[in-house]
Amino acid sequence: MSARPSRNCGNSPPSTAPSSANAWRDQRTTTLTIPTPVQVVAGLRSAWLLAQGKVAGLPLVMLSPEGALRSFWAMAFGAPVFVALRLTDPDALTPTRFAAEVIGYVLSWTIFPLLSHRFAEASGRAPLWPGFIAAWNWANLAQYAALVVAILLAAVLPPSLGTAARLAAFGYTLWLEWFIARHALRLDNGRAVALVALDFVIGLVITMLVTAIGRG
Repeated sequence: MSARPSRNCGNSPPSTAPSSANAWRDQRTTTLTIPTPVQVVAGLRSAWLLAQGKVAGLPLVMLSPEGALRSFWAMAFGAPVFVALRLTDPDALTPTRFAAEVIGYVLSWTIFPLLSHRFAEASGRAPLWPGFIAAWNWANLAQYAALVVAILLAAVLPPSLGTAARLAAFGYTLWLEWFIARHALRLDNGRAVALVALDFVIGLVITMLVTAIGRG
């Protein structure tokens, strides 16, 4: 594991770092090893702390290319929640639509990491990217939890309050993404917002793609 990230969110990237862009390119060709129970617990603890706006959650994940790769197992851990959420939508129960939703789920976990790596390189933050994507992936589970809570509240609250709960959950997920981008990559506010906007646009494109496939 690399050194604990600095809480300084200035514009100057570190002069040296153990996880370089070249190291990531070499590591991503290796086998995606299943994380150990200790690493899973660390990832979940990281997500819990980050969800509370605590930077102390960052060093709990492996801030290395290996840690970045292993963090993609969070996609498997989040899959049951994803399926449960989709099953609440009658339109998603058709085989074609459900298959489209699964494709969208996989794309949502793969396109952003690829583009965010380019973003980190362009911003001079490539050495920090493995730790960022590891934290981002684990924190996705916290975002799912927030969405589940919002959906449950919307089911028992009056329509106006239910809508407010959903909007609050959506706003919270955007804030959490901004928080991780700002601190894990040590970006200024503007570039952190730009990275969140990139993820938002990717989500819109994937949604349109899923809709188009589902109608087919």
